[in-house]
Amino acid sequence: MWSRFTPQSLDSLLAFVDIAALNALATVIPVGAIADTSATRNIWRVTAERMQTTSVRWFPGVSLYALATQSSTFERIRARRAGRLLRTDVQGAGPANEVNRHGELIPVVCGLDSLFWRETFRPAQRTLARLGGSRPEVITGVAIDLDSAATYYLGSGFCDADFRIGLAGLGLDSADLRSALTLPPTVRYDTLLERGWLERYFSVLEAAVAERAVALRGELRRLHPDLRFAFHASDVPADWFSRGLMRGLSAPDAPVLLWLRERRVRELLRHYRAGGIYGLAAVRLEADRMTFAPAEAARLRVLIFSEGAGFWLDGAVPDSLGRVIRRFVR
Repeated sequence: MWSRFTPQSLDSLLAFVDIAALNALATVIPVGAIADTSATRNIWRVTAERMQTTSVRWFPGVSLYALATQSSTFERIRARRAGRLLRTDVQGAGPANEVNRHGELIPVVCGLDSLFWRETFRPAQRTLARLGGSRPEVITGVAIDLDSAATYYLGSGFCDADFRIGLAGLGLDSADLRSALTLPPTVRYDTLLERGWLERYFSVLEAAVAERAVALRGELRRLHPDLRFAFHASDVPADWFSRGLMRGLSAPDAPVLLWLRERRVRELLRHYRAGGIYGLAAVRLEADRMTFAPAEAARLRVLIFSEGAGFWLDGAVPDSLGRVIRRFVR
């Protein structure tokens, strides 16, 4: 089950998971609730105690778009608690915006901005991994919702930080590198395209994200040795940032869980494996199509349990379908 987290809905959500015989629950948490405050500590203490009474595997999650557009929110709360000046309140000191192929600023943070990784993305993932508090066993992994952010990063990657790293990985001679580094954002995409460098450039950006994600995976698994990672997206993630994250957070012995709407599971996993992404893909069941003819039900079971790694539902599923889903699984 993929759902939004609210303390008020937790009991009913867990009741549905039990009725439907589901074994994993991912809950997307608002960015503000990730910050360490007395109020949030109490929420997560109660949540961990409630989760401990179930057998469900919990994946607390966060929206990548929320982090990438509200990085200053998370940092502002942490800075206020630490009694220090917020770096993003200083002109020019905060994370830079991403730049699209036309040289325009877009409303997500620069994907390879070190400040974003250090002050927002990394702390958020560490917090999710530790939400169990004194009951770390209630957390199976952390989840990342790629929707919206993946759309922005797909047509972007030309902010200063991206551009420096991307050019450095192209193996240019010193003269070409110096010349390229002076290019204004409005012509960066066209220049890379005209010189035949664009495909390699995006590969370098993806590899740079993957390298950072590998380091993050190692850090988080030192906190929680069995931690797994899950990703959700309405469309198949094809942008360099999302692919880099999935690649870096996956491993042959610990594939990431992919909760997508794509039903060509075998083809998708073959494509991802060729790019160094190890994953297990679940198939989305649509709540309004849970009455099947016998032949259709048999075909869907093959897709879910032979080609895929199970199925998933979103939080809009009516309670009345819980027993229908249980019967379908059997």
